[in-house]
Amino acid sequence: MDKKTEGAWLINHTKKLFDVRNTQDFEDIEEAGKCGMFLSSLAASHSQSELNKEKITAIAKVSNLKKTEIESIKAKLAEAQLIDLGTNGSISVLGITTSTVLQHTTDIFQSSNPSRYQQAALDLSENISDLPKSGIILSEYISDTYQLTSTETADLFSQSEEIGFVDFEKLEDSTKFYFNGNLFRRGAATKTNAVLSSLSEDEIRKVTELDGILQVKGCVDLDYGQTILGIQLLSKLNSIGMYDFNDVSNHKETKTIVTKPSAFAKYGNPFEEDALDLAKAFVASLYYGMNFSSDGRGKINMLKLLMQKLVNGHEVGPATAIGQDYQLLEMKRVIQLRQKPNTNLFYMTLLKRDIGELAMQVLEFGNTDEQTLVGSMHSSNVTNYVGPEQIRTSNRKKENENSKKSVGDLLRTFRN
Repeated sequence: MDKKTEGAWLINHTKKLFDVRNTQDFEDIEEAGKCGMFLSSLAASHSQSELNKEKITAIAKVSNLKKTEIESIKAKLAEAQLIDLGTNGSISVLGITTSTVLQHTTDIFQSSNPSRYQQAALDLSENISDLPKSGIILSEYISDTYQLTSTETADLFSQSEEIGFVDFEKLEDSTKFYFNGNLFRRGAATKTNAVLSSLSEDEIRKVTELDGILQVKGCVDLDYGQTILGIQLLSKLNSIGMYDFNDVSNHKETKTIVTKPSAFAKYGNPFEEDALDLAKAFVASLYYGMNFSSDGRGKINMLKLLMQKLVNGHEVGPATAIGQDYQLLEMKRVIQLRQKPNTNLFYMTLLKRDIGELAMQVLEFGNTDEQTLVGSMHSSNVTNYVGPEQIRTSNRKKENENSKKSVGDLLRTFRN
């Protein structure tokens, strides 16, 4: 496993551990993952950042760091020479892209001399990213590779299932079949064909129709996706990661945006390139603003030109809406706002250009028709985002026995 992939799994597992009380068996994973997430929020991708104590405290909250963790995480990053600590609580950090964040996350993890048990937890997830595998084969591989006892191996699988590091289905012979949400982030075309071969002609027609729309638009809202596939089929395909669900919300409502994992594949492995879900949040926020927001205030036209200007490092604005409508992206330090003196107008600058490039790819996905690329951007006011893996995991827990069986049938197609 290379550093970028390992760093992506460290971030992924850390997000899973947020909902777990006792994490001592995975404390090095959690510490490294939190370091990576905090570092990502501190840094811009192409310039040095100087941050005061107040802003650092806000970033720590957004990064899910507890007050008791902030100083130790800062010390860890300083020890790795990734940030400079000021005497007044400020931080200076050089320009760091998402890709290098993942590599630094791996370096921090390895420097802590992690146990074989924790290393095995990462490899277990990576091992089932391309194809689902039986528990018998996986157990033997993990035990032999990391020299774990049968008791340790069984405990690792049990904890990985409970925390959500892995998913599984039981086949007719009670054999557990393990997989995760990354199946369609690599080799999507071949795997999609395998799934289609297991569906009825009517279901194939519906999937082909939705894929064609996503090929043009890049994303659609959940209601529209359900209109085409039906609730049950779309949910089933989301369970195995064929479609991603992204939740964006404000004080009024929550909307779910559907995308394809492969939509982020232009610049490499989408699991690695957007491990922190920042590009997905960007796309979901823009889509919400274009399709669901009121147009009572000023709107931004020519989305492609706007995005291109941001990616090229230019400032856009001024506009009143900019100061209110991009709170989520501002908190994640994807963008930075500057107020025009003595007015309520704001300018926007893109801090993470690599994330902007990924977001542009999805908005341009598969089509250069002007009507696809040009939209009206109204007041989005998106304040929260929930990523695909968290939603997929939650939906998996809600499945009944009939839907679990149908998911198992789909997964079985990958063995043939």
